[in-house]
Amino acid sequence: MENRSATRNSDPNSVGPPSALTYLDPHYWDERFSSEEHYEWFKDYSHFQHLIKSNIKTSSSVLELGCGNSQLCEELYKDGILDITCIDLSSVAVDKMQNRLLSKAYKEIKVVQADMLDLPFNSESFDVVIEKGTMDVLFVDAGDPWNPRPETVSKVMATLDGVHRVLKPDGIFISITFGQASFI
Repeated sequence: MENRSATRNSDPNSVGPPSALTYLDPHYWDERFSSEEHYEWFKDYSHFQHLIKSNIKTSSSVLELGCGNSQLCEELYKDGILDITCIDLSSVAVDKMQNRLLSKAYKEIKVVQADMLDLPFNSESFDVVIEKGTMDVLFVDAGDPWNPRPETVSKVMATLDGVHRVLKPDGIFISITFGQASFI
């Protein structure tokens, strides 16, 4: 197995690791979140707000995959969506997010350490599942984009199967990837 060092790029202005494969290393995320307060992948909520608000009711129960240190859940909360659960694989991200939300008195937002490949929620638990750049990590070692490695396909399918399982029958999955929003 190759060495996937969690060391950040030596350029102090860089937000990425020295290699895209580093994104697969959970230690990279712990290290990154221990020193980084906030980062929005692709764009911030204001760029997607009109699309999200037109597809999510304030009464919706929302699951955010891979919250990291994004402010997405806080922006949803400000828009009146109060039933929000965020997950992240990084315990550092989860702890910091919980503290940040409590400091802003957003105590209704739940933050859970969990893996999107194995969602720990009951079937049909959420009206909406949203991810912004989280599933992109699964593709960093996909190989040929037209014929991805079987391991990549397996991880993507596990994630999509889990999303489908936790969504209510009329639920919506919002995947924001490469700066574009998709609604399935």
